[in-house]
Amino acid sequence: MRPFQVDVGRSDSIIMKAARLAGRLFMTTNNRAPWVFALILTFGFAGLGPCQSSPAPQQSQQPDQQVAPAQNSGPAAQPGETVILPKKKSEQPPPVEERKPERINPKEVYTISTATNLVSLDVLVTDKDGSPISTLKKQNFKVLDDGVEQAVSNFGTAAAPITVCMLIEFSSRSWAHLYLALEYSYQFLSFIQPQDWVAVVEYDMKPHILTDFTQDRSTVRAALDTLRIPGFEEANFFDALSYVIDRMKDIPGRKAIIPVVGGSGSRTFGLQGIDTFSKITYEDMLKIAKASDTPIYPITTLEYMDVRNPYGGGISYVTSETQLKYIAQYSGGQAYFPRFEAEIPSDYQQIAQQLRTEYSLGFIPSNPAKDGKYHKLKVELVDSDGSPLRIVNEKGKPVKYRLSARDGYYAPKS
Repeated sequence: MRPFQVDVGRSDSIIMKAARLAGRLFMTTNNRAPWVFALILTFGFAGLGPCQSSPAPQQSQQPDQQVAPAQNSGPAAQPGETVILPKKKSEQPPPVEERKPERINPKEVYTISTATNLVSLDVLVTDKDGSPISTLKKQNFKVLDDGVEQAVSNFGTAAAPITVCMLIEFSSRSWAHLYLALEYSYQFLSFIQPQDWVAVVEYDMKPHILTDFTQDRSTVRAALDTLRIPGFEEANFFDALSYVIDRMKDIPGRKAIIPVVGGSGSRTFGLQGIDTFSKITYEDMLKIAKASDTPIYPITTLEYMDVRNPYGGGISYVTSETQLKYIAQYSGGQAYFPRFEAEIPSDYQQIAQQLRTEYSLGFIPSNPAKDGKYHKLKVELVDSDGSPLRIVNEKGKPVKYRLSARDGYYAPKS
């Protein structure tokens, strides 16, 4: 049992009242005063019982309110009491300080850069009929850079997608014959595979892009359909060809430019030849073709018109053919001069087949000088002993072959 508790302030007031009452009785009674006084004191203290101090009353707490514990210790448990422990408060992560972007001084940044002088070279090996020979190995190729043999580091023979730009002359000076070549250029689309890229550019006074590189044949066909009525007699072939070469210089993989060129025109106005009023001269065009890694395969109607001209083509025809041959040769391509209509589809087929079966070679020049000079390249086919390679057919007869590769390259200039 828990003893009855009385507040100290209340017990003091009761004792004082009992003392005053005893004093009055003492003054009014004679013999009974001491006894009455003793009886009141005895009754008063017996009724009060033992006095225990207790703290001042506090306001009642809600049932779900918990008493906060001390900082370092919990509440002391009394006998028969249940101590409710406070819930632990979840610790929140400290706020993340926002870091301001660090200012970097470009002069204090150290970078490591590497550079390579790898020279890429596409080589085409064909027989006398123009059919590719694709059975050669890496050891069969000998590359000479300015007469010095180089170690071939890269070699590839797998068929790969091709990127082709058709550069078509759209001039009225020779459109009657050139239209025939354009009609057969539609057949080139039949030799294009789905993964190949084709662009169409026409030129007269300046080049115009009809469609950029696309894999959609219908888009290429629609571009060719727009070439119907030319408006100018000029044909600035050199300007247009250099423009296309510059656009294709950063395209990787196997690529080529197929110009469809005329050549006839008015002698009175000086519109003969493959070019009329280009800003770029023929000599400059040869330098651009030498520095390019894009082979050029021109198809022209010069021979077709020459054999049908009763007066002959004259010196202008011979000059035009020579210019196209050297431009193609320096770039690593080949020029085509069909005389009959039936030859044009086979020429397109041969170009597409040759581009897919080229040998891709690569070497790092033994001369690391970056002087910007032109380096003459020469490719030879050799056997295991280093002697000229002898190729035979199924019957064991020797096969005459032809190598096609670009004539050289310009070294980088530091």
